[in-house]
Amino acid sequence: LNTKNYNGLDFHFKDFPYFGIWAAKDADFVCLEPWCGIADGVNHNQQLKDKEGIISLEPKGEWQRTWQVTCF
Repeated sequence: LNTKNYNGLDFHFKDFPYFGIWAAKDADFVCLEPWCGIADGVNHNQQLKDKEGIISLEPKGEWQRTWQVTCF
């Protein structure tokens, strides 16, 4: 965010159950991301069907989400 031109961010992310805030080591920025699922915990059984937040579709099924961020 360029603070010379903008003062903040406005997020709209309906139907996203998680919101990730992360940065790579030594990065000069932070990532703000709406998520529909999360990484497996260390004790997870590695079965896709048991993954937290998994969204299963029937063959040829469709699913979509939309999110928006506005700088102000």
